[in-house]
Amino acid sequence: MSGTRVLVLRHGQSEGNVAQVWTSSLEGYPLTERGREQARAAGERLVDRGVTALYASPLPRAQQTAQEVGAVLGLSAATLVGVHELDVGVHEGEHDDTVGPVALDVFSAWWRDEDLTAGFPGGETGQQIVDRMRTALDSVADRHEGTTSVVVSHGGAMAVGIQWLCDNLDAMFVSQHILANCELVELRRDADGWHCEAWAGLARD
Repeated sequence: MSGTRVLVLRHGQSEGNVAQVWTSSLEGYPLTERGREQARAAGERLVDRGVTALYASPLPRAQQTAQEVGAVLGLSAATLVGVHELDVGVHEGEHDDTVGPVALDVFSAWWRDEDLTAGFPGGETGQQIVDRMRTALDSVADRHEGTTSVVVSHGGAMAVGIQWLCDNLDAMFVSQHILANCELVELRRDADGWHCEAWAGLARD
């Protein structure tokens, strides 16, 4: 099949995941040992995919995931601005018990009401997330046309940004298949735009 492929990988388990806190800080939580093992396993799954370039968000958990993946693939990771985790504003660093109900309202606005002007207090709107994710992934596709690249990103940003990027994803599907650590979203960009070929192993038409 023709086209340019960008495989977007959620980072491995981090200490923040274990602590159940929400953060997009550059001082954010590193990977756990389990997270490093998940990242190495993800790299092994990508060995036969012909990957020629590797990128990661600036956040430590994404950088460390990319290092483990790159060690398996024999690639060095470059930092990619724009694929970092969504900014939860005043709730930065807070536990899921506090942020969860707010997040439910915000994601409902994005997914149920298709209102991308909504966002976390003091954080980003849905439209800002979609725009930066599109810009970043377009830049990778432009740089590596006709080849396959890997980008390490984050679950929240992927769930919002990629859904609105692709012509064959919808809120119902994405909300029912929230990405676990080191799950992969396989994207293709061609003359018609972006298309999701698989989401966490589930093939898409």
